[in-house]
Amino acid sequence: MALCTAATKVDELLAVLDEDIRHLEAHLSHLEELRGLLIKRDDAALGRLLIDIRQQGDAHAVNERRRHEIRTELAGLLGCNDAQVTLSTLQASLADPRRQAVIDRQAKLKSLVQRMKREHTLTSLLVSDCARFNRSLMGAFFGLGHSGGMTYGPSGAARAQTDASLVSLQF
Repeated sequence: MALCTAATKVDELLAVLDEDIRHLEAHLSHLEELRGLLIKRDDAALGRLLIDIRQQGDAHAVNERRRHEIRTELAGLLGCNDAQVTLSTLQASLADPRRQAVIDRQAKLKSLVQRMKREHTLTSLLVSDCARFNRSLMGAFFGLGHSGGMTYGPSGAARAQTDASLVSLQF
């Protein structure tokens, strides 16, 4: 009976891992789309993408809770604590074809996580470059970052330095 229950829990875990894989693939797609929309400056589409990402985040939270429950149940069936139940240790206690299914899911998840790190880095660099470019534009237009916005003439009269920016901030 315990063996059948453990097999059922492993099958449930495989279904949860499949959902994790779908989530990571969708997230990778979102990062790629985000970069494209940032370059195009499509604010409306960015807003829709943000809503979609939030909705998927809520669904993923449910899947994470389910994974944690299955892990706790498997730990009880295997006679160990939650921290000891990893995909690598689980493989050792399984027979084929479930062992191979766990190995395949683990390999796919590792590959997706590596891609996620790369895509996250690319997206972070793009956002950072956009922010730097915007700061440069603001500095050019409004003279931000220049020390001293006030100069003094030969008679000691103070006057605003107007040639340091494209837009005067004086009223």
